[in-house]
Amino acid sequence: MKKVVHIFVLVLFAMPVVIGGSAVAGSPFKHSLTADEARDARKSGHVLGASEVMRIVQKRYPRLRAADAHLISHGRRGARYKVKMLSTDGRVVEVTVDAKTGRILGTRGN
Repeated sequence: MKKVVHIFVLVLFAMPVVIGGSAVAGSPFKHSLTADEARDARKSGHVLGASEVMRIVQKRYPRLRAADAHLISHGRRGARYKVKMLSTDGRVVEVTVDAKTGRILGTRGN
Protein backbone atom coordinates (compact mmCIF):
# COMPACT_ATOMS: atom_id res chain seq x y z
CA MET A 1 0.00 0.00 0.00
CA LYS A 2 2.82 2.38 0.90
CA LYS A 3 4.49 1.71 -2.46
CA VAL A 4 1.26 2.54 -4.33
CA VAL A 5 0.96 5.86 -2.50
CA HIS A 6 4.56 6.78 -3.37
CA ILE A 7 3.99 5.96 -7.03
CA PHE A 8 0.77 8.00 -7.08
CA VAL A 9 2.54 11.02 -5.56
CA LEU A 10 5.39 10.75 -8.07
CA VAL A 11 2.97 10.54 -10.99
CA LEU A 12 0.90 13.45 -9.64
CA PHE A 13 3.89 15.77 -9.37
CA ALA A 14 5.49 14.61 -12.62
CA MET A 15 2.35 15.27 -14.71
CA PRO A 16 2.93 19.01 -15.25
CA VAL A 17 6.49 18.33 -16.42
CA VAL A 18 5.34 15.67 -18.88
CA ILE A 19 2.46 17.80 -20.16
CA GLY A 20 4.63 20.77 -20.95
CA GLY A 21 6.53 22.07 -17.98
CA SER A 22 3.76 24.04 -16.29
CA ALA A 23 0.49 23.45 -14.56
CA VAL A 24 -2.39 23.11 -17.01
CA ALA A 25 -5.70 24.98 -16.82
CA GLY A 26 -7.63 22.02 -15.41
CA SER A 27 -5.03 21.39 -12.75
CA PRO A 28 -5.77 22.18 -9.11
CA PHE A 29 -2.35 23.86 -8.91
CA LYS A 30 -2.22 27.62 -9.29
CA HIS A 31 0.10 29.39 -11.71
CA SER A 32 0.55 32.80 -13.29
CA LEU A 33 -0.85 33.13 -16.77
CA THR A 34 1.36 34.44 -19.53
CA ALA A 35 0.44 37.73 -21.18
CA ASP A 36 -0.96 35.82 -24.18
CA GLU A 37 -3.06 33.52 -21.97
CA ALA A 38 -4.39 36.52 -20.00
CA ARG A 39 -5.27 38.40 -23.20
CA ASP A 40 -7.07 35.36 -24.63
CA ALA A 41 -9.03 34.88 -21.38
CA ARG A 42 -10.06 38.55 -21.40
CA LYS A 43 -11.08 38.52 -25.07
CA SER A 44 -13.16 35.38 -24.56
CA GLY A 45 -14.99 37.01 -21.65
CA HIS A 46 -13.68 34.63 -18.99
CA VAL A 47 -11.96 37.39 -17.00
CA LEU A 48 -11.99 41.15 -16.59
CA GLY A 49 -9.05 43.16 -17.89
CA ALA A 50 -6.21 44.01 -15.51
CA SER A 51 -6.80 47.77 -15.84
CA GLU A 52 -10.46 47.35 -14.91
CA VAL A 53 -9.56 45.25 -11.87
CA MET A 54 -6.95 47.83 -10.80
CA ARG A 55 -9.64 50.57 -11.04
CA ILE A 56 -11.98 48.48 -8.84
CA VAL A 57 -9.27 48.00 -6.21
CA GLN A 58 -8.18 51.66 -6.41
CA LYS A 59 -11.77 52.76 -5.79
CA ARG A 60 -12.04 50.47 -2.74
CA TYR A 61 -8.67 51.56 -1.31
CA PRO A 62 -8.28 55.24 -2.36
CA ARG A 63 -5.31 55.88 -0.04
CA LEU A 64 -3.27 53.14 -1.74
CA ARG A 65 -1.88 53.17 -5.28
CA ALA A 66 -2.19 50.16 -7.56
CA ALA A 67 1.29 49.13 -8.72
CA ASP A 68 0.92 45.76 -10.42
CA ALA A 69 -1.61 43.04 -11.22
CA HIS A 70 -1.00 39.37 -12.03
CA LEU A 71 -3.62 36.94 -13.31
CA ILE A 72 -3.37 33.61 -11.48
CA SER A 73 -5.17 30.43 -12.52
CA HIS A 74 -6.68 28.41 -9.69
CA GLY A 75 -7.81 25.48 -11.83
CA ARG A 76 -11.42 24.59 -11.19
CA ARG A 77 -11.83 27.51 -8.77
CA GLY A 78 -11.34 29.98 -11.61
CA ALA A 79 -8.86 32.78 -12.02
CA ARG A 80 -7.89 35.52 -9.62
CA TYR A 81 -5.91 38.70 -9.83
CA LYS A 82 -3.24 39.49 -7.28
CA VAL A 83 -3.02 43.28 -7.20
CA LYS A 84 -0.03 44.86 -5.48
CA MET A 85 -0.90 48.16 -3.78
CA LEU A 86 1.54 50.67 -2.30
CA SER A 87 0.92 53.15 0.51
CA THR A 88 2.54 56.58 0.68
CA ASP A 89 4.87 55.33 3.42
CA GLY A 90 6.07 52.35 1.34
CA ARG A 91 3.89 49.56 2.76
CA VAL A 92 2.85 46.84 0.31
CA VAL A 93 -0.66 45.38 0.40
CA GLU A 94 -1.69 42.49 -1.85
CA VAL A 95 -5.37 42.40 -2.79
CA THR A 96 -6.92 39.22 -4.21
CA VAL A 97 -9.74 39.78 -6.69
CA ASP A 98 -12.04 37.33 -8.48
CA ALA A 99 -11.01 37.75 -12.12
CA LYS A 100 -14.49 37.10 -13.53
CA THR A 101 -16.63 39.23 -11.21
CA GLY A 102 -14.19 41.83 -9.86
CA ARG A 103 -15.22 40.94 -6.29
CA ILE A 104 -12.47 41.59 -3.75
CA LEU A 105 -11.75 38.31 -1.97
CA GLY A 106 -9.18 39.41 0.56
CA THR A 107 -6.09 41.42 1.43
CA ARG A 108 -2.67 40.56 2.76
CA GLY A 109 -0.04 42.89 4.16
CA ASN A 110 -0.01 46.05 6.22
